[in-house]
Amino acid sequence: MKKFLFILLSWVVIAGLPAQNNNCADMSALLENKIWKVQLPQDKQYAMEMEFRDAEWRSAFLQGGKRTETLYSYSLCDDTIKVFESREKYIIQELTDSTLVFQYLPDTLTIGIGPVRCMTDNSQQGQWENENRLDSIWRKEDIWNKGLSFIEQDIDTTGIEAPRWAVWNNNLEDYFTARMKYPAHFLEKNQAGYSTVMFSLDTLGLPRGINILTTKHKDFDREVIRLVKELPHCLPCRDKNGKRMECLYTVYVPFLPQHYRDRVKADSIREEELKHSFVEWETVSSFQDGKPWSAQNYITQHLKYDPALLGDKQQVKGIYTVRINSYGEVYEAKVLRSCSIQDLDNQVLEIIRKMPRWTPTINYYGKGEYRKSVWTIPIIFKRNGSLIAHTTESHLETGVPVCLYFFLKPIQNSFLYPIWYNSK
Repeated sequence: MKKFLFILLSWVVIAGLPAQNNNCADMSALLENKIWKVQLPQDKQYAMEMEFRDAEWRSAFLQGGKRTETLYSYSLCDDTIKVFESREKYIIQELTDSTLVFQYLPDTLTIGIGPVRCMTDNSQQGQWENENRLDSIWRKEDIWNKGLSFIEQDIDTTGIEAPRWAVWNNNLEDYFTARMKYPAHFLEKNQAGYSTVMFSLDTLGLPRGINILTTKHKDFDREVIRLVKELPHCLPCRDKNGKRMECLYTVYVPFLPQHYRDRVKADSIREEELKHSFVEWETVSSFQDGKPWSAQNYITQHLKYDPALLGDKQQVKGIYTVRINSYGEVYEAKVLRSCSIQDLDNQVLEIIRKMPRWTPTINYYGKGEYRKSVWTIPIIFKRNGSLIAHTTESHLETGVPVCLYFFLKPIQNSFLYPIWYNSK
């Protein structure tokens, strides 16, 4: 049946094209991982698809709604495809990203067999579909467990917090696909592939010990390793007691040329749009439920407040600063302006130092990262026992837009309004 198909094809192909002087590596890159469809007259009820993948020639013969699949191993030698199981040879006469023309040579040469032309769908939609098909195949073949794993095998995972990145959260695959620089020679040949990388995260949330578990090409590995080294720090893994701990992290990174081109184009359009718009680059740090008054509520709930400390005063006011590092931990608390009662100042500072972790400031520009921040908390102590407090947040870094909040009087019925300024 196969020989009959090629004999029939020889009637509809007008002429062959001269063979190209490609080396085996270039031809392999063009052949690999594409579906080639044989051109047939529209009035015929059969067709053939061929796919070259991992030194295997997978062909499907479709006739009358039935699909018959065959599988052979092949090798490339100069301009010839050799199929081992059937001992057949195909001389490549033309090979481009979208077209393959070859001459079929059976064991016994038959006069009249001409070149066979196969073509791929080279449209943008066709390339997307083919790349999605390859990606689904590779994901099924990949045996590694993705995401978080632990250095110690027998470990109680109850209550463990997974590492968290500022922008990409737990889906680091998005980070790699958004920040990669596709190897130029593979992009030119539309060569797709993937790499699976495992690395350890230390207690600072920084990557260490990078290992490539499986890959299609070494050039993909180099790009993945570069991106891992440039990965901004994450909020590290923590045990059930909140203590930082080391862990392992595994990511599958697909390299899909048409997806990459579309992403670069979209990025360039977005970058041009941002030049003409005012954009919020940051999310300010927050405490617990994220409401602006959560921090002062926490302080007032833990204060042991005795109104008699005010003496003959009706009320006193203290202003305190809280410095939060890029991991959301309070690392410094100071009295900006004393309430003139040292016991109250000391109580507030002690409560601040023992506060639970905050969600740190997130800067979305570039790769996205956590940053340090400073909060100012004024607290008014009244004789009637009530406490009034509000907070404002400022940023330690310079040169980026920062969002501050102020309260309109009266304090008891406050409204939040953002004020934007550039701290340069």
